Amino acid sequence: MTPIHAAGTLLAPAEGAADAPQAAAECHIWSLRPLSSPQSWFGLLDSAELTRVSSFAHELDLARFVTGRTLAKTALASLVGTGPEAISFRTRCPGCGGAHGKPQVVGAGAGWELSITHSGDIVAVAIALGSPLGVDVERFEHWGGPGLPPEYDLVLTPAERAAVERLPERERARAGLTYWTRKEAVLKATGEGLNTPMTDFTLSGPDEPPALVRWHGQDAGRRPVPALADLSLGEDYAGAVAVLGVRSVLATVHSGPDLIAQTRPVPGRRPPERVRVLSTEQALPGRTAQARSPSELPF
Repeated sequence: MTPIHAAGTLLAPAEGAADAPQAAAECHIWSLRPLSSPQSWFGLLDSAELTRVSSFAHELDLARFVTGRTLAKTALASLVGTGPEAISFRTRCPGCGGAHGKPQVVGAGAGWELSITHSGDIVAVAIALGSPLGVDVERFEHWGGPGLPPEYDLVLTPAERAAVERLPERERARAGLTYWTRKEAVLKATGEGLNTPMTDFTLSGPDEPPALVRWHGQDAGRRPVPALADLSLGEDYAGAVAVLGVRSVLATVHSGPDLIAQTRPVPGRRPPERVRVLSTEQALPGRTAQARSPSELPF
């Protein structure tokens, strides 16, 4: 396992802001390729998760979802000292009340916070004790056009775009993706997802230690200011984790394959018949960012 320290420090919270950040947060991250036989792990899923499984239109989305839940339950069980079958999540969208959104740990493992993300052939889980967090990973897509892909109009503030454009042209696409992952990690940590535009806040430069510089708008002084850390989960990927209520993040990346290798599949349950389509493949840079709705964020 490789410890990664957040390189930035937080700004002092504005007067009237939420509780001031305290100590560093210890955050654990595992990543894994989508399971090749996800049905072998259906025994770890509850009835709501099985219903979600039955709704996917694409096998890759099903495999990513099952992998995320399996990895999260197995990883949390290793921290708590129990079996993954004892770990349960409650998932409810704060906007529409649907069975999607950020999973909350209930029962064994209550008090731990987690976030799940996927892109390309990586599924990743981040877990911390008592500190809300968000993790994001995105696969780098080569861009052959001028400037940045048009979806970055929905991501970058004027100051951030200026920071990207000051870089050599060959570095700009990756710099934009660095902003993307950091910002999505922030919105997953707060639980807002893409209900909040990414342009509502400004981050430090892509070649600087990650930090939230400022929120914009009338309620900016009351918005949470998370600690941020970049993650290295693959050569062609950018990753970031954001944690609320702390001044820094100590992130430890563990081996997902080693974790799963120590756990036997738990077959036995079957999902109900397909009821509706909830998701298609997650949008990536190079596709239109508007296609990714908050309900598609794995959190």
